[in-house]
Amino acid sequence: MVVDPRRDAAIYHQIADGEGVEITHIFETHRNEDLVIGSLELKNLLPEARICHSNQTNFKYGDDHLADGETFVIGNMHVTCLQTPGHTLDSVCYAVGDRSVGSDPIVAFTGDTLFVNEVGRTDLVDIKKHEEMSRKLYNSLHETVLSLGDGVVIHPGHGAGSVCGGNIGEREFSTIGFEKKHNVWLNMHEDEFVASKLNQHLTRAPYFKHCEYLNTIGPPVLAELPEPIDLDIDEFNRLLQDEGHRAIDTRPPSEYLRRHIPDSISLSLANMGLLAGWALRPDQTFSFILSDGQSDLILASSMLYRIGYDNIIGYLKNGLDQWVGSGRKPGFIEEISLDDLEAKYARHELQVIDVREPHEFSVEHIGQSVSLPLTGLEESSKGFHATIPVTPVCPSGFRSATAASILKRRGVNDIVVNLDGLKAWKDHGYPLEVT
Repeated sequence: MVVDPRRDAAIYHQIADGEGVEITHIFETHRNEDLVIGSLELKNLLPEARICHSNQTNFKYGDDHLADGETFVIGNMHVTCLQTPGHTLDSVCYAVGDRSVGSDPIVAFTGDTLFVNEVGRTDLVDIKKHEEMSRKLYNSLHETVLSLGDGVVIHPGHGAGSVCGGNIGEREFSTIGFEKKHNVWLNMHEDEFVASKLNQHLTRAPYFKHCEYLNTIGPPVLAELPEPIDLDIDEFNRLLQDEGHRAIDTRPPSEYLRRHIPDSISLSLANMGLLAGWALRPDQTFSFILSDGQSDLILASSMLYRIGYDNIIGYLKNGLDQWVGSGRKPGFIEEISLDDLEAKYARHELQVIDVREPHEFSVEHIGQSVSLPLTGLEESSKGFHATIPVTPVCPSGFRSATAASILKRRGVNDIVVNLDGLKAWKDHGYPLEVT
C-alpha cells in the first residue's frame, strides 16, 4: 500500500520491485491543498491498484470511496479507515494492524490530522467555518485518533517546514503516547483549542485552490504532458519578453546574485519545493536556467509538477554561459554582509522589506520594515516605490533572493541582499521589535 503518493510516482514502483512486493492499494488521507496527489500517476503504472479515499468529497476519479470503519486486508496488514474531519471534511486516518499478532493497530497514517508536535490547520475549507472545523478536529483527535493507543506509531502527512501546520517537529514519526504528553494542542480543553486555532494565522498560498481543484477532478498523467524542449537563445529571449512567462534560475542564491539573466526568477533547486508555489502562479508558463543539464531538469520539473504547475515550455541547458556567450549582458544584485546591513539600517539608508508571512512578521520584525509577503509579492510590488535602496529579509536568505529577483523584474533596481537572514540578525543581538 502507498499513502498519499507524490506525483512523480515511479519511485514507489521501483521500491516495490526491489522488495519483490506488489502494490495493490493507494490510499489518500484527504483532498490535499499543498500538493497534487500522485494516485492516478501510480495507477497508470500499476493499473490493478485501487485508489481509495473518503466518501465525503465528490472525487471524479478513484475506485473506492470509503466510509468510516471500512477495512482492508493487504498482505499481513489489517487496514481500517477512520474518518477524522477537521483539517478538511474528507480527512481520514488509516490504522494498520499486524494480522500475524492480532487486530490491535501498531501504526497510523494520520495525514494532516495529527503531526509531530502539531495538529492540522482548520482554516482552509472555508474561513467562515474556521470555528466549526476546529471543533471537528478536536473531536476527531480525542475521540478517534488518541484512542488508538499510546504505543501506536504515527506517520503524518507532512514534516517540518510544511505550511499545513504552524510548528511541525523535525522528527518524521512519533507515537500517540509521546504526542499526548508533549504536543501542546493535545493538552488543551476544547474551547482553548478552538480559540488557539482561530488565532493561528498561517500561510494561505495562492496555489492551494489550484491543487484542490486538480485533486478533485484528478490531475493529468505526466506522460500526457509535452516534454520540455531544449531552447535556443533566441527562443528563450522571446519567452523572457512574455509577461505571462517566468524563467526560473535553479542555481544557488549566491550565484544568482553575482550574475544572472535579467528578468529571471531565483528559485534554487534546494528551495524550489517550498517557494515555487509562493512565488509563481499556475496560469504562467515556465522555463529553466540550468547548470547541470538533464539531472537538474528532471528535479526542477518534478518540483513544479508536484504542485500542478504543468506549463513547462523548455530549458536553457547551458544556462548563464549560453546567455553570456551570445553577447548578452548578465544582471547583478549586490550582496551585503550582516554587519553592513545593520550599519546602513541604523543610518536609515535602507528600506527593509520583510517577505515573511504575516503570522511570522507579527511575532517579531526589524523596526520600520515593510511587510510584503513573498506569497503576494508579484501583485503588491507592482505599485511599490522606494526613495532609498531596499533589502528584502527572511529567516535564512532564500526567500530574500527570490523576492529580490521579483522586485528587480518589477523595476526596483536599487536592491541589496543579505543571505544570512533574520535568524543571524537575531543571533548577533541586532534590534527587533517584538509583539
